[in-house]
Amino acid sequence: MEASSRELPFTVWLAAIFGFAKAGFLALMGVIGVFAWDSVTDPWGFGALVLAALFGVASYLLLRGNRVARLVIAGLAVAGGALALVYVFVGPTSAILPSLTTAALAVLLLWLLFGPRSAQEYFAT
Repeated sequence: MEASSRELPFTVWLAAIFGFAKAGFLALMGVIGVFAWDSVTDPWGFGALVLAALFGVASYLLLRGNRVARLVIAGLAVAGGALALVYVFVGPTSAILPSLTTAALAVLLLWLLFGPRSAQEYFAT
C-alpha cells in the first residue's frame, strides 16, 4: 500500500503534533539562549534552533506518512532528550525546568511512535 492510501493513526498524528510543539518549544528556548548568550557563556541557543528546525521537518514528513521520518524523529528525540538531561547539570539553575520538560517530551514522543499497536502496524506495512 502507498503511504497516501493508509489512514494515519491518532497516535502517529499526535506524535507529529508533539513534534511540532517540541520544535516550537526548542525554537523559543533557542531564541532565549541566543539573546542570553552573554549570561550563559555557551552557544546552546543555536543548537536548540537547529534541533527545532529538524524536528519541524521530521514532524511534517511524519504527517505525510514517511517511514524514515519515524526513525529520524526518534533519533532527534533521543538526542534532544539526552542533551536536555546534560544541560540540567551543566546549565544555569534557571534552565533546569525547561530542560526537564524537553526530556519529558522526548520520552512521550518515543512512546507515541513505538508503543501503541496502531503505530507499529502503520509503519510495518
